[in-house]
Amino acid sequence: MVHQSPITCHVLDSSIGRPGKHVPVKLERLDSTAAVNTWSNLAEGVTDDDGRVSELLAPTHKLVPGLYRMTFQTAEYWPTIGVTKSFFPYVEIVFNIEAGAENQHYHIPLLLSPFSYTTYRGS
Repeated sequence: MVHQSPITCHVLDSSIGRPGKHVPVKLERLDSTAAVNTWSNLAEGVTDDDGRVSELLAPTHKLVPGLYRMTFQTAEYWPTIGVTKSFFPYVEIVFNIEAGAENQHYHIPLLLSPFSYTTYRGS
C-alpha cells in the first residue's frame, strides 16, 4: 500500500495536452470556530514535472470535516510556457469534507487553459 497525502492534486494544461509544471498550489481549511470565518493555511507546494503534488500533507495528517480551499497560482504558470494573456490569475477550488468521510483520499484535478478551467473529484 502506497502512503500518500490525504489530499493531492494534478494540473493538466489542456491547451497543449501536457502537465501543468511548476504551478504553485496552496491548501487551506475554513476555520468557522473564530468570530469571523478565516482560512487557515495547511500546506503549500508546487506541481512536479507530471503536474502533480502528491506530498501536500503528511500521510498521517488527520482531516477534519469542513470546507477546504485549494488555490492554483496560474498567473505564475502561463509565462513559463510563453502565454502572455490569460483570464484567470488564479483558480480557487472549494470543496467539502463531510463527517464520516475524513479517512478518504481526496484528489483535485484541474484541467486548465488560458481562458477556461474545469475540475472534478478524482481518485
